[in-house]
Amino acid sequence: MKYQFIENHRSEFTVKKMCQMLNISESGYQHWKKRDPSDQQLRRERLKQRIFELYVEHNGMAGSPMITADLKDDPEFSGTSKNTVARLMQEMNLKCKIVKKFVVTTDSKHNEPVAPN
Repeated sequence: MKYQFIENHRSEFTVKKMCQMLNISESGYQHWKKRDPSDQQLRRERLKQRIFELYVEHNGMAGSPMITADLKDDPEFSGTSKNTVARLMQEMNLKCKIVKKFVVTTDSKHNEPVAPN
């Protein structure tokens, strides 16, 4: 979290000064920058990619419950919860499209007199 803050604000302040203020070593920050992504981060990226693919397959008409149900068929992501899918969809700004049904509100088939214009 602190390292990410330093990375985001490098253009405003010096790395040395931010490391001193946050009580961390510069070498620790440099090590963090060069570190390979963890297995969990790689899995999350694959999951995000799969969620996006399923979202596109359903033409944007799928929410987290439907995508979670589709992920149950995939052995790699079979244990993924609906809340995790919902959180990742929110991070990616994917929302289920809502289509309102057309409702006829005019009743023209009646025997009552028509009101004058």
